Amino acid sequence: MQRDFRVPSLYKSLLMLALVFGPFYWLAFTEDGQRRTDLALMSVLGKPQLNAAMDAFTSGLTESQVRETFPKLRFQCADGANPFGDRLCGAEIGAFNGIPASSMTVFLTGGSLRAVKLSYRRAYHHRMREWVEGRVGAAGDRGGEGSAFQIEDGVAVWAVADGLLAMRDGVLTREDDPALLWLSQAALARRGGARASSQIPFN
Repeated sequence: MQRDFRVPSLYKSLLMLALVFGPFYWLAFTEDGQRRTDLALMSVLGKPQLNAAMDAFTSGLTESQVRETFPKLRFQCADGANPFGDRLCGAEIGAFNGIPASSMTVFLTGGSLRAVKLSYRRAYHHRMREWVEGRVGAAGDRGGEGSAFQIEDGVAVWAVADGLLAMRDGVLTREDDPALLWLSQAALARRGGARASSQIPFN
């Protein structure tokens, strides 16, 4: 008896549907797919990707050095008093280390870096938290005053080489600004010490 090795038409139809709709489902309904879709869209729109180790920033950096380090960013600057200095420069971005983002703002005093605000897409708040913890340590060690990680008034704070990184802790509300901030020791001193982290303007 001769075997029939033909593939049933129903199976072929289902296979074709899987090949067509599988990638679409992944792009539209999975977190990683949506992230990659957002990154591709930002690239099409000409928004540059920012790859930066925010935990390694120092107040010794000057505005010209920041511009040289990130030549693709089109900074728009303004002089005048701000929460962290006397001049600020902002630039639109499409991504930060592979995480969809919207802008980077640097705050300067006398031409030297004092603080950086990285605004990212609200949907990627937890992924940004994972990036920070991957760089400076997880939040598991919640020791006392000397701990590298603390939570103050709903703000998660990590100590870094020169200052701290800070972002909202937990799930963001509609009023919360999705942002990661680096504050130098000089900026903290200007705002009145370590407790200045609880007064950070996330807007």
